[in-house]
Amino acid sequence: MEDFFDTRAAEGSDEEEEFDEETGEAVERPRKKAENGDVGDSSEEEDDDDEEAERQVREGFIVDEEEDDDEDAKQRRREKRKRRREQKEEEDEALDEEDLDLIGIGGGEDREQGQSKFKRLKRGHREERKGSEARGVEDIFSDEEEGEGVAPAARGRGFGGFGQDEMDDFIEQDEFPDEEGGGLDEDLGIRAPTGRANFADIQKLQESGMDEATMEDFRGAFGDGDEFAWALEAEAEHNEENADPDKPLELKDVFEPSQLQEKMLTDEDNEIRMTDIPERLQLARRSHKPLDELSPEELDERHSEEAAWISSTMFPRTRMESKFREPFEAAVKSVLDMMNRENFEPPFIFQNRKDFLIHSEQVPASPDPEHPNAPPYKVNAEKLLGQDDLWNILEQDLKFRAFCERREAIRTSLGSLKELMGEKFNDPIFEELLSNAVQIEDLQDIQDYLNFQYSAQLRDIAIAQAEEGGQQKRARGAKGLWDKIRAGSAYHLVRAFGITADALAVNIENGPKTYTEDPDKRPDDLADTLIQEPEFRTSEDVLKAAKSMFIEELCNSPRFRRFMRKTYFERLVFDVKRTEKGVKVIDEEHPFYEFKYLRNWEARNFLLDRPELFLKMLKAESEGLVEVIVRIQGEKQFRADLHKAILSDNFSEVADAWNQLRKEIMDKSLARLHVFIARGVKDTIKNECENMLAANCRKAYTDRLDQAPYRPTGMMLGTVPRVLALSNGAGNRGDAICWAYMEENGRVQENGKFTDLRLGNQEKFIPEGKDVAAFVELVERRKPDVLAVSGWSVETRKLYKELQDVIEAKKLMGAPYEDPEDDSERQDPLDVFIVNDECARLYHTSKRAESDHPGLPPLTRYAIALARYMQHPIREYAALGRDISSISFDPHQHLIPMDKLLKYLETSIVDMVNLVGVDINDAAHDSYTANLLPYVCGLGPRKAAQMLKVISQNGGEVINRADLAGDVERQIKPAASPVVWVNCASFIMITFADVEQEGPEADYLDNTRIHPEDYDLARKIAADALELDE
Repeated sequence: MEDFFDTRAAEGSDEEEEFDEETGEAVERPRKKAENGDVGDSSEEEDDDDEEAERQVREGFIVDEEEDDDEDAKQRRREKRKRRREQKEEEDEALDEEDLDLIGIGGGEDREQGQSKFKRLKRGHREERKGSEARGVEDIFSDEEEGEGVAPAARGRGFGGFGQDEMDDFIEQDEFPDEEGGGLDEDLGIRAPTGRANFADIQKLQESGMDEATMEDFRGAFGDGDEFAWALEAEAEHNEENADPDKPLELKDVFEPSQLQEKMLTDEDNEIRMTDIPERLQLARRSHKPLDELSPEELDERHSEEAAWISSTMFPRTRMESKFREPFEAAVKSVLDMMNRENFEPPFIFQNRKDFLIHSEQVPASPDPEHPNAPPYKVNAEKLLGQDDLWNILEQDLKFRAFCERREAIRTSLGSLKELMGEKFNDPIFEELLSNAVQIEDLQDIQDYLNFQYSAQLRDIAIAQAEEGGQQKRARGAKGLWDKIRAGSAYHLVRAFGITADALAVNIENGPKTYTEDPDKRPDDLADTLIQEPEFRTSEDVLKAAKSMFIEELCNSPRFRRFMRKTYFERLVFDVKRTEKGVKVIDEEHPFYEFKYLRNWEARNFLLDRPELFLKMLKAESEGLVEVIVRIQGEKQFRADLHKAILSDNFSEVADAWNQLRKEIMDKSLARLHVFIARGVKDTIKNECENMLAANCRKAYTDRLDQAPYRPTGMMLGTVPRVLALSNGAGNRGDAICWAYMEENGRVQENGKFTDLRLGNQEKFIPEGKDVAAFVELVERRKPDVLAVSGWSVETRKLYKELQDVIEAKKLMGAPYEDPEDDSERQDPLDVFIVNDECARLYHTSKRAESDHPGLPPLTRYAIALARYMQHPIREYAALGRDISSISFDPHQHLIPMDKLLKYLETSIVDMVNLVGVDINDAAHDSYTANLLPYVCGLGPRKAAQMLKVISQNGGEVINRADLAGDVERQIKPAASPVVWVNCASFIMITFADVEQEGPEADYLDNTRIHPEDYDLARKIAADALELDE
């Protein structure tokens, strides 16, 4: 039998006997092939000649006499490259003998002889059976050979395992060593099936519910899955040939881009991490050009312009007296200088540069007879900018950057036009309107006019620039429609309208009056004289082209657009019209019913009172339930005024014909502009309403963050309480009361469950709950400072009352403290609080909770989150990350885009974290505290992680704030770059310890909010107050 079986455990073989299904007798199994396609006969030598001979056998040993020798040579080279690649992969695996034995790959005669030849190998790979058995005599010379290349493996995976050995489930094993038990199932997931996919195995077919005929049809329609194997092989060969062996392995060569992005390990993340600019500023400005190219004088001039631009928007909302307009603008300019020159974040400016945010003036004081020596004046101080205003200035700065970049792009295009056209280019519209543009919409109007009026010239410029840059550019195509009209005879009819689009806009704006002149001929008669083949073959074609051209000029006139936009914002009203779908869907119970019949609502009603209502209207419009109609008040009179501006004052049949045509053009232009401007008006008001709602959410979030941890009665500020948290969850019958006890260090020391805490009544013969005694014992043993209770049902109030009754009846007291009045020791009854559980609800079923406390039930994790909230509320909110958006701060916050909401909420927690500060040494050793570090001024997720990493390399302890910037003499690596250090230094706290423990480098001021740059001034003030020498 040894002649028929290969007794070596080579990869891809099962080495099992095969049994006839009818007789049950053992039959011969065909010899399998090795990985390289060679027949696995142990008597054959693996030299090049044998490989070539076997290749010819596989190919049928028949060679076409007309086949080109070059093809044979290419085929041999491909096979050699393939074998080298496979050998290289085997070498990279670097498996030892035990690993090779484990996966069933023969590695030498010494291991083969140590095994019994009659033992069935159980860890080998599958063998091709049915495919080879089904090959008939007519297929022995087929070019398709079993196992050729990597296609069989691909085919084996293509249809969920079809093509496997149908007798696999009937294979028995003689021996089951303990160390190999269950290993077969493990191998099935990592090894490549070698059976052909052309013949589905019976068991899988039965499981799939398809018979063989259906499966054949399935494969006939969709193929075997190896149709593109040639492309994969070609790609592999190409990568192998072009691979650089000297190139170091990078993370992007190993991990998917999405994984690197999630872990913040991309090249962009590394650049942000190492750039000496606060992370939040980098992220906000990454889509804009840096200002480094501007000289100090140019930057100062730009800040002056920007301060006036921002003040025009912000100052009216402050409702200050007009006399503060100039100081307000100066304060805005100072903030811009600090943000753009020195890269300071808003929290730093608000905490350390308050002098620039306050305006003080001397006011004459009334004489006081009782104090004749009092100064003759008093100082009045007015706060110009708050913390929210600083974030708003940062947002406006980004908008102004986009505005300047757009304006600069237009100026660049105008410069190119002047170079191309020379003195022929003389358009006063640009000189007048570009310098007076104040909104991004004004620049868009100018850009549209530029593209419309000079499209051919801009196309020539683009082609020339592409040729200079060495880029391939397609040849200039045919002229556009408007270029043809402008260059053709029909444009004479456009001029015959008697007034240009810009002159008409000047008339409308009550500028210098331009009177409309009428030609001598009627429009149709004049069109007959302007027929031009082949574009304008009839007078109707000429007239149609002229009307279209004049309408387009009106709609692209920047001045006319500006007038129309201003009119809409001053006089617009909104109506709501139901669609057919809305009539059926919106009933009295529908949330959109409140504006079902809305009419004549002005924009200020939304902006001042109901911003959420406008967002609901737009949401209903997006769902196809209503149509939000924008119109202007007094539309008929407005249209009549526009007609008056374009019509001529002549009275004749010719004048009437021209005026009728002018009216038609004006009406069509208004219809075109209405669609454009109405859409812009909706977007502008929508953005303002979203900002108002987001600001409301920010204020609500700030109120929740602005709460100190629970302070036990009589304890010092900053004392962390010991908390015993309990919850009955939904409070259903039979539900247990889960509890967790947390020490001051935030560690859960004990947890458990209670079932009955009801207090008994001896008069009514009601026994106490069976867990009352255990609860009392727990409180007396652990001595918590406070009890925290919460849940998600009304049964929580019942639990709260039961605990109060037990505390009162059993006289459970809190921690003793010293009475400040008589210095006596006192004790108060143990406090019980119902805790805000919005953070606990998100935490207890999260993956973070499972990772922190894998062995605890969700309700116990819920209790742990309640205890944490009592100790450090702000840390619980910071730990939520982006999940903070799941908390409801406003009933309508779902109408705000997620990115905008998160941005507003982030500014809130950044302000509060910097108001409180972060102990850097706690953050270095406690991941729970480290969640606050990314919100410190100047830092972010990337820079905070980098700072903790460097602190760990420096020994894991920071002695003073200066160490964060590095110390060469003490061999301390910098954890923060200079600009980032200036931003974050005053918000990073270091608890002052004994100088003998920390060394002379420790500084008491490091535990204050005083910035290191002001330490000398602080020491001088302290010395003067104590009357000590410095």
